[in-house]
Amino acid sequence: MAVKETLKRAAFRIRIYDWYYIPVILAYVATLASKKVRPGVFAAGLMLLVLCELIYKKRLRIKTATDILTVIYFVYNILSVIPIILSGLPLSVFFNEFAVSILPVIFYFAGRSYDAKDEKSRYEESASFYEKFIFAMLIAGFLGIYFHIFAPDFYIRYSYDMGFISKADAATSRVRMDSVIGCTLLGAMGVTGMLAGSFFIDRREGLDIPEKTRIKGIIYIFCNFVFAVLSNQRSAMVASVLVIIYINYLLFFQFGAVKRKYLKYEMIAVALLFVCLWIFDHELLLKIWWRLESLPSAVSERSEQWIAAVNNMYSTWFGNGLGANGHKALGIEDTHVIADGGLVKLYCEEGIIGLSVYVYLLILTLKKGIGSLRRHYAETGIICMALLQSIGSNIIAFQLPLPIFWYAVGRINAEDDDLSKEREEAYTGEGGAS
Repeated sequence: MAVKETLKRAAFRIRIYDWYYIPVILAYVATLASKKVRPGVFAAGLMLLVLCELIYKKRLRIKTATDILTVIYFVYNILSVIPIILSGLPLSVFFNEFAVSILPVIFYFAGRSYDAKDEKSRYEESASFYEKFIFAMLIAGFLGIYFHIFAPDFYIRYSYDMGFISKADAATSRVRMDSVIGCTLLGAMGVTGMLAGSFFIDRREGLDIPEKTRIKGIIYIFCNFVFAVLSNQRSAMVASVLVIIYINYLLFFQFGAVKRKYLKYEMIAVALLFVCLWIFDHELLLKIWWRLESLPSAVSERSEQWIAAVNNMYSTWFGNGLGANGHKALGIEDTHVIADGGLVKLYCEEGIIGLSVYVYLLILTLKKGIGSLRRHYAETGIICMALLQSIGSNIIAFQLPLPIFWYAVGRINAEDDDLSKEREEAYTGEGGAS
């Protein structure tokens, strides 16, 4: 009986959502062996398992305004099946899009839930999720680097069959690093991995975080920066540079977590890196520059498409229905214009009402995140960079990056009354006296 009780307590402490990304990435890796593997279906099933876990362990907490807005947003998107039916589009369009872009909202409540009450334990809970996410990214990233360098024949055929490349040869496969998830996702996930890695750098007030944790965080940031750049995605390249600036500003100037003399060493190291690249592979630097230089044209290329998509809306208030402007609807008769940009797509599918709920939820979240930036700089960065990249790509409509996006939203909103009271007493003294 004692053994049974011990196992039950151990199972209760295990958080399935902490481990979510590792088996999902391994499912993508398994597509190398068989294209019959369906990573998206596997990920959707795992998210439903996370939902069951949250309900069983009584962590599905709906108390605050942001909790209610999240539930409203989730339910509203379920009801958006009505415009899909009225427009005559097949229901498969709705269900595919729901599994990809709305089911990950479950991770808001994963981030919202806490087992522990003290600051250190809460830090460790977040660190557990972010570190496992980064480990999954390292699997995808280093596998991608291997294939990017050696370009074996089986991988070239695989990339062509998966639609990663348009021509089955080694030169084409080396234009962008796709790994097993595609260059768009690899770039976006690399940027997110940089911010997740930054979580380990700052020494939080009152927490005894060892120096090796900070070094580990720097390694995580560097690796994911390489993944983002090698993806050759314009939005990921720009976002990765902005993340470097953001992290340096916070650690050296805003928080004073690192002595400013080390900034000089960092700049010297970056300069040496550029010199080495110019000597050994200057074409890579030129390619990066040409991609960044073409960024303004990316918006102008899509602007006409966005205008056409907005003008073709079924209902301005309620939108066209979930999935109606996504790539799953491409080729279907009487389909709407495909909106290649997450924010425009969201507006076209969900209308003014859905977009307003989404925007208001994120405004409240970012207000809290900026107000407690020392604790939530990583989460605030994850949300902002995802939204920035979604101007020209469908990052907020992809299944793979969305769980950590919604986890970050939930984590910012996870500050409960007990912890707030503890912090207030710590700053003002017992009973409120300063």
